[in-house]
Amino acid sequence: MFLNELMKEKNMTRAELSRKSSIPESTLRDILNGKAWLPDCAARTLVCIAEALDTSVEEIVYKAWNEDLSDWVGQAPEIEIRHDHYSLIEFYAKVEEFRRLRGINDMAFVRAVCECHWIEHNYIGGRMRIALFLMGLVDYLCTKHHKKLVCARYDDIRNTQLDLPVYSIRTWEEGDGEGELAKAREYTEAHAIPELARFNIFMTEEDITPLL
Repeated sequence: MFLNELMKEKNMTRAELSRKSSIPESTLRDILNGKAWLPDCAARTLVCIAEALDTSVEEIVYKAWNEDLSDWVGQAPEIEIRHDHYSLIEFYAKVEEFRRLRGINDMAFVRAVCECHWIEHNYIGGRMRIALFLMGLVDYLCTKHHKKLVCARYDDIRNTQLDLPVYSIRTWEEGDGEGELAKAREYTEAHAIPELARFNIFMTEEDITPLL
């Protein structure tokens, strides 16, 4: 666990962390043993722990979420590879549409996606890029706002990956020239949002910034 590793690096015991953060040792015990999930902890608890360990709330929440995803992936069956027969133009048009919708409110967008079954609708319809983009975006926004999306109906979809990588339009535009495309792809892959990259979709925060 990230916090345990950080404490080890700083040679800090649980008692010392409790003293420095003013968080009860019993609370820290539950957190460090995994009984309490970090993103569900009170904001004050996260801030105090982050300050005591000289890190940020965003960093410890991000690490906790990815550790949770890693545990899930380790227990999941083999990844299913899917192909999308629909055009990239339709996909890019939908991405722009979702960026506009997201501009209203992130979590309102997540609720709309889930309640209207947009992910399943596109997945069943064979629009794999759109379905997996929405799945990755929903997971990313939940992480960003310290929410945990618990919905068993997404389990099979999360265990899917595109057979061909997808990049943003910006990546293609910046790669206009000999050798430039490889550099643009490399940059995007290095800075891609993990929740999208796991589906073979490589886009950065800049690529999904809401359009107002």
